[in-house]
Amino acid sequence: MDHATGAQTVDRACELLRAVARGGAQGVRMLDLCAHTGLSRPTAHRILRSLQTAGLVQQLADNRRYALGSGMFELGLAAPNPIAQFPQVRSTIEALAASTNDTVYLMLRSYDDVVCTWRAQGAFPIKPNVVPLGERRPVAASMAGLALLAALPESDAEALMQNNRPDLARYCRMSFEDVQRNVHEARRQGYSTGANAVIDGITAVGMAVPASHGRPFLAMSVSAISYRIPPERVPELVRLLRRTAERIADITGCNQAT
Repeated sequence: MDHATGAQTVDRACELLRAVARGGAQGVRMLDLCAHTGLSRPTAHRILRSLQTAGLVQQLADNRRYALGSGMFELGLAAPNPIAQFPQVRSTIEALAASTNDTVYLMLRSYDDVVCTWRAQGAFPIKPNVVPLGERRPVAASMAGLALLAALPESDAEALMQNNRPDLARYCRMSFEDVQRNVHEARRQGYSTGANAVIDGITAVGMAVPASHGRPFLAMSVSAISYRIPPERVPELVRLLRRTAERIADITGCNQAT
């Protein structure tokens, strides 16, 4: 195998791993993996078999879908946290949840996706567990992700939305046109907000953590059952989100010129 072919195989394996990670614990069908990655079934099967041998992927016995294997967990224990100051960031998110009494999500951008890096729950007894901790989903399929898109250069945001377009229906209730409209509005307002966008009956307000280079990689959202976030409460949540975003930017150094 020459270097070019070997590098291409590694790239394909990485793309498959990200696609498998999107499926979470319930796994992903081979058909969907091929559709998402553009790989032929024989090529995808060959790479997945190698990943299974390494323990990085498993095939679930009950439905034959593919999910991440325990080897990924073992590797993750040795990997550095992409947010070096994560304990302080986590405490800041917890404080926001305590002050709002609602659920707060911290999302980290990863290629065309966002990953739920932390979820803090406030004291209100009805807790909307919309996104499980560690779940990977398209950037455009969460309120925090929409805020990230709005904070990116328009050309970057448009490319990401187009990449996410085939997968939206699986992860949220928004059409592609809804996403475009919400991102445009979030760019104008400085925050994203919407009812029933991801799950029916849930409203959320999202905001990106500012970055001096203009390409933020962190965003958060406050989420609750819809009657908890009427229009008149949004300005107060925006104020709290902005204060928290600035605090996280200070902690991580995102707002420092490079």
